[in-house]
Amino acid sequence: MKRLVGRGTEGALFRYQLMANIVGTLIIPLFVFTGIKIFSGHCKIEVEIFGVSHGYLYIIYLVTAGLLGLRMRLNVLVILLMMGAGLVPGLTFVVEWWVVTRKIHPAMAVQAEAALSS
Repeated sequence: MKRLVGRGTEGALFRYQLMANIVGTLIIPLFVFTGIKIFSGHCKIEVEIFGVSHGYLYIIYLVTAGLLGLRMRLNVLVILLMMGAGLVPGLTFVVEWWVVTRKIHPAMAVQAEAALSS
């Protein structure tokens, strides 16, 4: 619980990763049930349930991605990529991995090193 409400970069990173995994998981069955609904006419209630839940949680995902991007001073294109990844099934997992391993962790290491040397 402490990581969820924690301040600073670690808390923002945890919240972004949590929302990226939730949104990424919800969009996959949404696309599957939408395809079934289009081709067979069934699964209407499933599309509504997953669509509404993904929609509301996507808004929270946008906020967490934006806050993390601004806190870490990421490039605007990287922030837009983070935000747009929640609309494509499976892409949130790839973008979250890429952003965390290539952008966030190196920047956090530099910050920690600067704090130790001060």
